[in-house]
Amino acid sequence: MKKRKTAFIILTISYFLVTAADLTLTFLATPDLSLEGNPLVTTYKFGWAGLVAINVVTLILYFIMARYAFIKYRAPESDETEDIKRYLADITYGDPEKTSLGMWKWPKYWAPQIACLCYSVTTALPFARVIVVIEWLLMLNHVRAPLFFTVVAMFPLGRIDFFVAVILAWFLSGVWIRKEFLKNAERKEKEKMNK
Repeated sequence: MKKRKTAFIILTISYFLVTAADLTLTFLATPDLSLEGNPLVTTYKFGWAGLVAINVVTLILYFIMARYAFIKYRAPESDETEDIKRYLADITYGDPEKTSLGMWKWPKYWAPQIACLCYSVTTALPFARVIVVIEWLLMLNHVRAPLFFTVVAMFPLGRIDFFVAVILAWFLSGVWIRKEFLKNAERKEKEKMNK
């Protein structure tokens, strides 16, 4: 539990600092928001009040998700300690026999699904948002980085951070499943030894 609390604190502080850096650099680079890539600001003309409000709401949601994934979530126990697919089917559907490719069936138990999503998103977001900070730093310092900006331009509205977050979160969901499986196997092994 101590490791999970530490991860929660580090990630939450990191995301807050990256958000603050992004807003500060945005103000320095484009006070009129003409270069801002947030579609809510560019499409709906939210302005600075809207941009700050969006970031405050995002921080609150981030905190709630991280707290659930790292502090509140308690993994269900499973007797499945040999096969990760059977373990996942057991904690998701309540039946280790209901393994399915891609977990496309509607889950019986939502807590593991929500915890996996929250873990993946909150772990991925600080890393993805650093890309935006790097982008602003390059622009403010007039650093010529044609390859970087060419790659950024390939993404809709230049939001490479969004796509990095999605890809990283998808990968991290596998990491979460493996971690939970190994913790369950370790817990069951300790129970056997204590009997």
